[in-house]
Amino acid sequence: MKNLRAIIIMLLISLPVFSQEETVNILLDEFLFGNNTQDSVLEAILINETDINDLLDAITNYKFIYARSEFENKTYFSGQDLGINQYNIVNQVFYQGPKGLNVGVTGILYSGFNPKYNTTIASFGYNKRISNLKGASLRAAYNRFFFAKVDSIEENSFNSSISLGATYQLKNVGTSLDFSLLIGNDPSAQFSWDIFSDFTILKMGLFSKLKFAPEISLYFGNETVVTSQYINFPRFSGDIYSEKSTFGLMNSVIRIPLNLTYKNFDLRAGYNFNFPRIPGGDLKPEKTSFLNISVGYMFGF
Repeated sequence: MKNLRAIIIMLLISLPVFSQEETVNILLDEFLFGNNTQDSVLEAILINETDINDLLDAITNYKFIYARSEFENKTYFSGQDLGINQYNIVNQVFYQGPKGLNVGVTGILYSGFNPKYNTTIASFGYNKRISNLKGASLRAAYNRFFFAKVDSIEENSFNSSISLGATYQLKNVGTSLDFSLLIGNDPSAQFSWDIFSDFTILKMGLFSKLKFAPEISLYFGNETVVTSQYINFPRFSGDIYSEKSTFGLMNSVIRIPLNLTYKNFDLRAGYNFNFPRIPGGDLKPEKTSFLNISVGYMFGF
């Protein structure tokens, strides 16, 4: 990253002073998100001239608002089919501030619940790239959950969470790890590991492209398993039930998406396969699958 920054500065010094917003956006996309190759960044500099002070100031203080809406035609919890045939819609607004600070709000609607609008999540976080390790970044977040009141549920097992995560991406392949601690009446821990790739299928200029981005995700968490054993004694006979909480792999997901970006818009569609399991249990849940589609827009400042 330092070498690329030096090349950019050297090239900009030799160019006329002319600020152009699109050039800055391309360079920020490389520095902040790692979505462009070094060649495309240098190409952007040579085609669109910009001022070095504008660029360096933008890299340090760049901020944006990202709005996204996603539809899933089926809803599963930990990948398991609970017998409720419903779709869900997730709406999110996310603000990325300077120096890595961010805040967001998410609303989730389930078609089979009453009321349908069920969950609101307020998030506060921080993300930072590791300067001496290209492609690596760290993040931390606090999430507060607000659930709709349901007659059959007096209180929820958790109301907030603290999460820590790290991502490392080298060219078209990357991996990420995330740990979450759910806080509330019944605290628990969750852990996820993602392996992802990112391949450009079609380029339509510097700002528009079609990508294939497959991903494999493993989700680990606590599962309470209820077991029964038949006992036959002279003074008692019958089933004795016991509960055991076990931490282990709860679900594996294979995602096969296509991502289309056009300037500040992005459109994503894909098919997903769940391979759920019950840690410490003998039951083997059936495999499930679902379709998702989302549309998003980024407002830059």
